[in-house]
Amino acid sequence: MTQQDTLAEQPGALDPSDGHVDGNAVAGALAGIFLPEITTALVRCRACGDSGPFAALMVWAHGPGVVGRCPSCEAVLLRYVAAPGRLRVDLSGIAELELAAVGSVDR
Repeated sequence: MTQQDTLAEQPGALDPSDGHVDGNAVAGALAGIFLPEITTALVRCRACGDSGPFAALMVWAHGPGVVGRCPSCEAVLLRYVAAPGRLRVDLSGIAELELAAVGSVDR
């Protein structure tokens, strides 16, 4: 049994065919907030502690906002809503966000 099979059997588990995309889908919207390239940032999940690139997040952007979930435990890491004249960003599910310094080549 794969990890995917195990997740699928859990009550309330997310279905991988539900139309989510990866973290690259929200990178353009967040570019105005995060000056460095966000897709290469390292993100650590507050719920499970796993780390990985921002681009690996599972992202749903079908509603009025965007939700990004941890690919390991499916906890919500990011909520983003754009309204006329304002942006709302909730990163409370992210324990740590490591960005490359502006102008640096290495992290």
